[in-house]
Amino acid sequence: MPIQSPAFKLICRSCGWTKLFPPMGDVRFPCQVPQHCPTCGSENLKQVQPNFAEKMIANVLKKR
Repeated sequence: MPIQSPAFKLICRSCGWTKLFPPMGDVRFPCQVPQHCPTCGSENLKQVQPNFAEKMIANVLKKR
């Protein structure tokens, strides 16, 4: 039985860029998550759990 991957947020520690990733199926491929910040090109990205409001937004995005 597939287990849904949780929502998460990427934050660039250099410039502050953020992106919310909605929950997906049981597999998330590396090409679906950026390895470099699209704004400044830094590799210094931090993955954090979204807060409650962001989780609600991610669920709406998932249904699109």
